[in-house]
Amino acid sequence: MNKKIIVAIVIAVLVGAGIGAGVTYVSIHKPVVKPEVKPRVTVYREYNGMYFPYALKVTFYKNNESKNYGFPSNWPVTSYNTTHETVFTTTNKLLNKGVSWNIPIINYAGGNAIPLNVTDSNLPAAHNIGNKSALTTMTQYMGEPLGVTLSNNLVYVEEDTGPGSIFALNPSNGSIVWYATGLASQAMNNPIVYHGIVYVTVGDTGFSFAQIEHALHNESNKVRRGLTYGAIYAFNATDGKLLWMNFTTGETMPSPAVHDGIIAYADGGGQFIGLNATTGKVLWSDHFGGFFDNMGSVTYYVLPNGTTEFIAGYTFVGAPHGLIIAVNGTNGRVLWKTSMKKPYIPYDTGMGDVPLAVDPETGMIYQSAIANYNSTSGRVDTVTMAINAVNGSVVWETNIGRGYVPPAFKGGIPLIYHNMVYTGDQSTGSLVALYANNGTIAWSLRLPDVHLPPKSPGGPRGSPVYYNGVLFVGADSYIYAINATTGSLINKYYIGGRFGIVNPVIAGNTMFLTNSYGWVTAVPLNEIDPGI
Repeated sequence: MNKKIIVAIVIAVLVGAGIGAGVTYVSIHKPVVKPEVKPRVTVYREYNGMYFPYALKVTFYKNNESKNYGFPSNWPVTSYNTTHETVFTTTNKLLNKGVSWNIPIINYAGGNAIPLNVTDSNLPAAHNIGNKSALTTMTQYMGEPLGVTLSNNLVYVEEDTGPGSIFALNPSNGSIVWYATGLASQAMNNPIVYHGIVYVTVGDTGFSFAQIEHALHNESNKVRRGLTYGAIYAFNATDGKLLWMNFTTGETMPSPAVHDGIIAYADGGGQFIGLNATTGKVLWSDHFGGFFDNMGSVTYYVLPNGTTEFIAGYTFVGAPHGLIIAVNGTNGRVLWKTSMKKPYIPYDTGMGDVPLAVDPETGMIYQSAIANYNSTSGRVDTVTMAINAVNGSVVWETNIGRGYVPPAFKGGIPLIYHNMVYTGDQSTGSLVALYANNGTIAWSLRLPDVHLPPKSPGGPRGSPVYYNGVLFVGADSYIYAINATTGSLINKYYIGGRFGIVNPVIAGNTMFLTNSYGWVTAVPLNEIDPGI
């Protein structure tokens, strides 16, 4: 492969990151503790004789515990289930009425919450690297790239500011129940919850110069992503007690998936590893040299014979650039590998960036990522594809739009609902609805006030959520309410800041959101759509 192209791809990966009126914003906020009580603080410096790069401090406010919300006990994959639908009923009267709070969670991790109404030119390093890079760099290195997790009567959220952290919040008022700081690297995804354990994976977006040298010498199979440490942690879901941790090979930015007692993760070193979800013991390990998972969180599908397969997307510096791999969940044996088919050629990190959506009823997998880069125009197609989960065959591919290359996260996370696939095209600032069986576009809506590449990051990146015939999706500084049948815009609600890869999460009449600027927000759903 041409060395210039290889280096361009590596540099593109290095540089990018992609990663309401009525809400009251404050710039300084003390931890909410009601009533005031001295917390239990535990500091961990090693596990099983392996020392940590930072002191891991867990702080637990027992009096802030929350009960009887009726949230799911497990959150096994990114965006809750394999279809990415994140709407929940709740037994809590306050959430059913709709609560409103806004917490600068980054401040408790040693970071600095940016006021949500700050202009782009006042963001960190904006004068040096430009507004677009300032926005995406914040998603990478501060704030919360993805949305919250609702489980075990708590709101869990990962915090990016290095070293990374995880918080468990009371859903009604945002008060901190427990939090852990000093993780080995950035925490960028949804926390995963299973049988009373919260799992957090960490890693960074960087490459060492040695990795660039591998690319320059056509040694793509040796390229590994991650400048600092990668790791997976297991915490007690109630009080944050550390149960176990493992370091990983390269970054582990994407979330793992857990099913039937096995938790599987993919990392920047080409590893695909299955662990005992209770003990962290390695059960099986695969290695795909030169491939690295970016933000493409692992998912799973239960085959007709009852076997679980774990599935992840990977990026390769050389052709074909993107590959989806499925392995047997019991022993790690590779079941199939697939990529886009002609006339589409995957580009850059797209297929390793975007978490896959899986329909457990039809056995179909969906992904939306960029392809067909034109070096003269700087434009790409965004292609949504459907894959047979049993054998990996590509069933259909649909070009949903063409525009300039988006920075960093290069695709839109799909939502599957009622035989439809809904996904974003960040190059054109559109939300697109496709028929799940054949890929025909039902409608496409250009979201107003989403600023596009090449001057801005674009959006939406995160998956939408479906509620009573309405789709809610975050992009730029807004939450959009859209008629799911017609694609017509119902309302545009200003929150501020920036939604990186954020997916809205709804419980009762309350929507929970995170933000690249370091805030966690709860807002009544009927403020966003008064017709609800």
